[in-house]
Amino acid sequence: MTIFPDRRKFYRIKRKGSIYRRKKREEIDYGKLSGVEIIFLKFKSALLRGRTFESLIDKNLNEIEEKQVIELRDVISDLVLKENISEIYCSRARRNQVDHIIVKKAVAGLSVAGYDIFYYEDFPTFLPDSKNLKTDTGYSRIEIDISNVIEEKIQGILLYESLIDVYFKSKELLVEKIRVTTFEVFWKDIS
Repeated sequence: MTIFPDRRKFYRIKRKGSIYRRKKREEIDYGKLSGVEIIFLKFKSALLRGRTFESLIDKNLNEIEEKQVIELRDVISDLVLKENISEIYCSRARRNQVDHIIVKKAVAGLSVAGYDIFYYEDFPTFLPDSKNLKTDTGYSRIEIDISNVIEEKIQGILLYESLIDVYFKSKELLVEKIRVTTFEVFWKDIS
């Protein structure tokens, strides 16, 4: 799940607007590549809520963000029921990016029944050497062999140029790290 601003608000964000457009395009391209329907919800992202780049990594949500958790939870709940969803995949939010925390709290607080929640490591913390792979209490660690689809994973990740530029010295180094990581780890909520 990704939170993007409404299209007409892009122009209000100075240089940040081009970043949002780029990231939104990356999400759309990834959806096409993976055959996943991307649904953009009209919630304000952190920068549009008044956060600065420096305050994007913060596990403490403000009052507006706590309200957004509840609103987002209602929207997700409606989607789960309407679309008969049986599995929800959500960022584990280990880097404490506030938008990821909002989505995680919204998903964790769902009260509708009949679905499983799986958490994944977001970029770039999906690589084993970047984070401790210890399983938190309340989650069951699931390791999935992806060796037969590693090239598709590489293609998908390379679509996120805006993140690659920030976290890796080159695409080649990233591809090398992905090729030696022939598994993905998910954490199933068992609480």
